[in-house]
Amino acid sequence: MKRKIIKQGHNTLTITLPTKWAKQFNLQAGDEIDLLEKDNGLFLTTERKFESLKTEINIDDLDIPTIWKYFMAVYREGYDEVKVKFPTDKELENPYKFFTQHKPDLRYKKERGKRRIQESLQGFVNRFIGYEIVEHGKDFIVIKEMGQITSKEFDSSLRRIFLIVQQMAEETLEAIETNNPKILAHMHDVDINLDKFQDYCIRILNKIGNKETRKTSLLFSILYFLELIGDEFKNISVHIINDFPNIKLNNVKSLATCVKEQIEAYYDLFYKFNTEKIKKISEIDQKIYFSFREIYKKTSEEEKEIFHHLRIIGRYINALMELKIEMEV
Repeated sequence: MKRKIIKQGHNTLTITLPTKWAKQFNLQAGDEIDLLEKDNGLFLTTERKFESLKTEINIDDLDIPTIWKYFMAVYREGYDEVKVKFPTDKELENPYKFFTQHKPDLRYKKERGKRRIQESLQGFVNRFIGYEIVEHGKDFIVIKEMGQITSKEFDSSLRRIFLIVQQMAEETLEAIETNNPKILAHMHDVDINLDKFQDYCIRILNKIGNKETRKTSLLFSILYFLELIGDEFKNISVHIINDFPNIKLNNVKSLATCVKEQIEAYYDLFYKFNTEKIKKISEIDQKIYFSFREIYKKTSEEEKEIFHHLRIIGRYINALMELKIEMEV
């Protein structure tokens, strides 16, 4: 909505408040509201809006996967302070052992079993950008966000996600071309890094939104699909490393190349939008759809697993392209 600026006196500029908004919060003449200056604009809100968001989690009867879900929920929703309560005798295994359902997380497999609860909780906190443990007690810890988030941090974090996805595509293709599964041995860590930045971007959108409000929901969807693409590359690494490490994947090499080209083209499109780049992505997609039918018939059962995951990535890229077009129209 637009508001006309009104000059009052020599140095004062004023605007009127929307009637509907004022009624919703029962605002009367003389009431105070908060004006928060951000790098992408001025935000008007009622006083309670900018109060520090605090919550408490009791993990007494929770297992590690459920604890992850609670941590991700409070982080993404933008809570500034979280108190985590636990029984003094509780022990947990390495949280990253349960962070993924896949078995090739070799880095964590040989580590010792259960550890003190405080040690495991530090592992949880380290996973989330900006969170730090600021207070310890016998049966609790307090986590706080350190620093203030801005839209510039969103932009740099989103770009980092794109670069991580490109890295995953490049290393997957290299592993297929050279028949060297070891290249993908760290793919689990790469995916965790992607998830960290994705959660951080979601947190920023929930706290301050986007400077163009209508794009916020579209950005949520874009982040979701980028995270799914990361998961598919991780799935591919599972197959190549563990399920059939000695199988040559010559028949999927050209498809992996096309997917890598699509990802690079979409990254370029996202930051420099034009219809020619859309056509390029579409041409690659048509090549995948029409050219690989015959190739698929020649692939082994093992190769078909890789083929399947690469095709899913292609579909996600198409979804991302639709979302980007929607952002620009």
